[in-house]
Amino acid sequence: MSVNLLPQDYQKKIKAERLRRLIAAFGFLIFIAIAANIALLLPLRLAAVLQQRELRRELEIIQKKPLFIKVVDIEQTIKNLNSQANLFQAQESGRFELAPVMESVLSSRPAGVNIESFIFEVKDQAKNQPARISISGRARSRPALMDFIKTNESNRFFSRVGSPSSNLLKEQDIDYSLVLELNNEI
Repeated sequence: MSVNLLPQDYQKKIKAERLRRLIAAFGFLIFIAIAANIALLLPLRLAAVLQQRELRRELEIIQKKPLFIKVVDIEQTIKNLNSQANLFQAQESGRFELAPVMESVLSSRPAGVNIESFIFEVKDQAKNQPARISISGRARSRPALMDFIKTNESNRFFSRVGSPSSNLLKEQDIDYSLVLELNNEI
């Protein structure tokens, strides 16, 4: 057992002094640890900076060689060709192919119906008019012409088939004309 005969004020001062010294000691230890780390890491940092400078210098030397300049030119040419190919592909994907439509009209033509002309009219956005195909020709009989009209009305490529009444005036040897409006989905 120990008895402390010092007055209360001195005891508090001694405790405060111990605490200050303890904090100072920990602070000093932390400072020493940080200083030691800095001292040990400084050469590594210096080596990294020197290595980075050397790599930059080597890269500059390589970039000045004619072979590297050719490679850069080839890469730029490839980028330009890729962008042109992508542009061409985008334009081609939105392009309308007329051959399947014409093929379906020709294959739906019954015996006795001849086609003399095809006229393709492009879609007119300003007039809100769909793309159209005008067909004219000669039919031997009215039933053959009616069969041709009905077949094209059920054709998936066309939204509407326009046939003037003059097509139906004669019974035989009919000079006909049809207007086939293409679907907007195509």
